[in-house]
Amino acid sequence: MNDPCNCLVEVSPDEVDAGAGVTLTVRVECPRQDGLRGASVSIRDRENAELARAALRKSGDGIYEANGIAVTAPCVVGEHVYRAVVVSADKGGAFQEQASTEVRLAVKPHATQLNVWDVPSATVAGELFKVTVGVRCSAGCDLSGQGLSVFDQEGSPVGRVKLGHEIWPGTEALHVAAVEARASLTAGSHRWEVRVADWVSELPHATGSFPMVVRVVSPPDCEVTIKAVDREKQTPIEGARVVMHPYRAVTDQNGIAKVKVTRGQYDILVSGSRYVPAGTTVEVTADMITTAELDADRPWESPDEVPE
Repeated sequence: MNDPCNCLVEVSPDEVDAGAGVTLTVRVECPRQDGLRGASVSIRDRENAELARAALRKSGDGIYEANGIAVTAPCVVGEHVYRAVVVSADKGGAFQEQASTEVRLAVKPHATQLNVWDVPSATVAGELFKVTVGVRCSAGCDLSGQGLSVFDQEGSPVGRVKLGHEIWPGTEALHVAAVEARASLTAGSHRWEVRVADWVSELPHATGSFPMVVRVVSPPDCEVTIKAVDREKQTPIEGARVVMHPYRAVTDQNGIAKVKVTRGQYDILVSGSRYVPAGTTVEVTADMITTAELDADRPWESPDEVPE
């Protein structure tokens, strides 16, 4: 009596996007002396329809293998059971089924990946502002026409837009859109969320979301003028960054930055390329002017180069 053959199948990846490609590796152990003549493996679905076939090649004593068998995952989310059937020719040349085993595929919806940028450092209560949202499908699907929404800290929708055909430069499938929303009426830091709902077009897609912090301030009632100058040369510094948390600005060609703020105490930090940052604290009760003198940042010197 001939010993039965044993068939093993490896699935890669073990969890796959709906409709994506899957690679199967089949290994058959056949202790029979006559081995497997003209053997091949047939991958079949639950209706016994053949999806792929590959020749089995002998790789050792009683060992046969078939690598890189490509099949396409179903478009329905869930676990699907296929069969790998080993067939070989008998002495009369007729093909006979020698072994079979189940092939289980775990199919998942496509993931929707989001990112948000251009969020203002501070937004006046009740005013409109815009952010830029990037959305990408894990399988690179065309997302044109899909809607995305912005939800405030209460979970209420405050902005919505449909994705267009615009793709972010240098990427293959990152759709971008500008979304307009209205800031909360309450000052403070609020946790908002940008969300794409799940949907099924040709293929199922899962819900995607991305958190963002919206800093809301009361309407400004004062203007602070900051002048950034080189301490040694007393020349204006263009492009210096000014931070009066949560307000930000950049100096113009005259080294001037104007920041509208509400009354209160602020730490001002001014920094520029090739300069040592300078900071000061001010109490803002009315429009005011202040000067920040920055020292040039000395180039780094190796200890071996420092004169004694």
